[in-house]
Amino acid sequence: MESCSVGGTSDQICWFCKKGRHSECMREIPTDSMSEGPHDCTFDTKMVPCKCNH
Repeated sequence: MESCSVGGTSDQICWFCKKGRHSECMREIPTDSMSEGPHDCTFDTKMVPCKCNH
């Protein structure tokens, strides 16, 4: 059985901060997480704050 996990969801720093572009920080990052649904691969997208200390 294949895993339906989405890679990189534990990383909570936005793309711009990773690239050193802190003035363009997204402030919130969309992440996909498993949800209680009728299918094994049902995902909910939620926003988490960027945790960069810029």
